[in-house]
Amino acid sequence: MPNPVATWDYLIVTAANERQAAAYQAQIQLRRERNQLGQVRNALVIPDRDGLRIGSGGSTLQCLEEVLQRESRFDRNLPDQAALAAVLRRLRILIVHAGGDSRRLPAYAPCGKIFIPLPSVVRSIRGSTLFDRLVPAFLDMPSGPPDAGQIVVTSGDALIQFDPSAVRFEREGITALGAPASPEEASRHGVLCAGPDGAVRLYLQKPDLRAQTEAGASGRDGRPVLDIGVMSLDADAAARLLCAFQTPAAREATRFHGIDLYREVCCALGTETTLEQYTRAARASGSALADALLAALYGELHPIPLNLELLDRCRFLHFGSTSQLISSGLELVEQDLGMPPSSAVLDINNAAQAEGGIVGHEVWVEGCRLRAPLRLGQRSVVTGVDVLDPLALPSGACLDVSAGTDRSGGAVYFVRCCGVDDTFKRSLEGGATFCGHPLADWLRASAMSPGAIWPDRTPADDRTLWNARLFPAEQTPDAFRQWLWMFDIGNATPQHKLAYRAADRYSSAEIALLVDQAAFHARRAALREDAEQV
Repeated sequence: MPNPVATWDYLIVTAANERQAAAYQAQIQLRRERNQLGQVRNALVIPDRDGLRIGSGGSTLQCLEEVLQRESRFDRNLPDQAALAAVLRRLRILIVHAGGDSRRLPAYAPCGKIFIPLPSVVRSIRGSTLFDRLVPAFLDMPSGPPDAGQIVVTSGDALIQFDPSAVRFEREGITALGAPASPEEASRHGVLCAGPDGAVRLYLQKPDLRAQTEAGASGRDGRPVLDIGVMSLDADAAARLLCAFQTPAAREATRFHGIDLYREVCCALGTETTLEQYTRAARASGSALADALLAALYGELHPIPLNLELLDRCRFLHFGSTSQLISSGLELVEQDLGMPPSSAVLDINNAAQAEGGIVGHEVWVEGCRLRAPLRLGQRSVVTGVDVLDPLALPSGACLDVSAGTDRSGGAVYFVRCCGVDDTFKRSLEGGATFCGHPLADWLRASAMSPGAIWPDRTPADDRTLWNARLFPAEQTPDAFRQWLWMFDIGNATPQHKLAYRAADRYSSAEIALLVDQAAFHARRAALREDAEQV
């Protein structure tokens, strides 16, 4: 039998940069002060080193190095595998990767996906976030065999719902949690092909239906088994992983190309995996590592046992895009209530006074001060807005207002109007949309040239909504109203277009760095307190 749930020596949340790390640290410290993380001895937030994006694998290695330096004063020239394993055998470490840019969810880039506010059927002055729903389940997972050490690595970008008490981490090496899925869903994720004893034969990265069939990916119920992104490593496996990336070539690759935990590591594992299969899978998934380095990594990583722990019941709620806020938010409320909600309005962290209220269907309203009616068309999202006078927005409209500083350091409010289905990762030439229109058409209708939105040196593939200077900065939070015509570009007046060309405009990439993250959280806390007093 496994050991009962025990204390964790480290909870580590990763971040994309120092600013995000500081915001995460403040939120975690707040929860420690409320005794919400009583099972955790040490809570750390570790940003990618030097601001470089080093991938989930590189970030995992960096987290382990930080722990080893704290526990044994090792420098970056780590000792041999046996010495590393000896230190890790006495530790339980939970690593939650949360260092994304939130490009598909720009309104919540200030807090990161891990601290997205979530709806709750019980109003609380503490509020509820993805962190508060997700991390306790991970902390409730049991430990592995005595004196084997345990490093659990997971992702913080989706709400994974499973029974932690049903999990077993008794086998040597790495144990990955998996759940049955449809072949179509499996084609977008990692797939674990395991034998009857639970040993994984092959790890497939985003296999199409043909690849699934050829690999015999069907599990015991005829469906492929999805890697849900939670894996537990014992000390020996973690030490071997660290040593595999200690060569100068591996360190350089980690720094400049990034290491994906699933692409460069998991694809090398499995009893039937060959070097040729590993190289092909890594290349197909976008690995930029040289063939010689991939061969060296395969030699080091392939001997690590990979096991499947199959979950009979597991559900995912994704909050990774603006449209998913609504669909997953409504599903979460239905789960909490045990029945469909009476209203399809997601009312989160808002304070309503006087005539304030929300009218809409399948809408998300969060972090708003409502002193007048807010009428929304279907599938609309409004965050951080003070509704002091009646406001109506069309279907699919997204509006957020956030406090921050301009390029000179002056206080401003960023106003972002966009569409619920706009894809901030797609390029202008790739068919990006903006406010429900093709971006190219919107720019022509607004009399804006691409050169006014992106620097001339920006490559065509990089001309995306994420780095497009489309969003005005204003001196007051209520000035958002003068930009609502952006949702209806066909009726924009010459005066609208002239004002837009003259405006101080910012990209979502800039806003993510210039927004006041402390003010973002302070606003929500103040609104929850105001709502409690009403």
